[in-house]
Amino acid sequence: MKFSIFIIIAFCLLSCKKKVDERFTKTWYDTEYRIPGKSTLKIKSDFTFRYNARGCDWHTISKGKWKVIGDTIELNSISIDTCYNVFPFAECLKFGENNNRKIQTTIPNCNAESGKVYTIFNKEKFYLKNDSLVYRQRANSNCTESLKIVFAKTEKIKKNGY
Repeated sequence: MKFSIFIIIAFCLLSCKKKVDERFTKTWYDTEYRIPGKSTLKIKSDFTFRYNARGCDWHTISKGKWKVIGDTIELNSISIDTCYNVFPFAECLKFGENNNRKIQTTIPNCNAESGKVYTIFNKEKFYLKNDSLVYRQRANSNCTESLKIVFAKTEKIKKNGY
């Protein structure tokens, strides 16, 4: 009798495990053709993600957790113990608005290396459209509608031999 109850409880606990939405789990590549620059967003099946972007003299990373809400994936960064300057994933500022702004860091009062940035994803939402992952701008965003952040399943083709 005790063995039967144990099996029933074990079965219930195993069946309650979250199921991964495999539509999102893969490495996504930016679709911006500005050269040089490259970014990737890796959505893992363990409900974590990693973001990497790089240009000539800058590099940004992020890592965190994700969840699916309806047809949308929501990304949230986690804290890290390495010193980086911190900037939000998508923030549009008016000209000159950033001049007097204190740059935040991942560790209070640390001196981050120039060009090293930790990107904060704070309830950032993306949805699937065909074979792309499209960023959903917030209603209160200062960004224009012309700003489109889109990731694709395949890496972009570099132009002009770069």
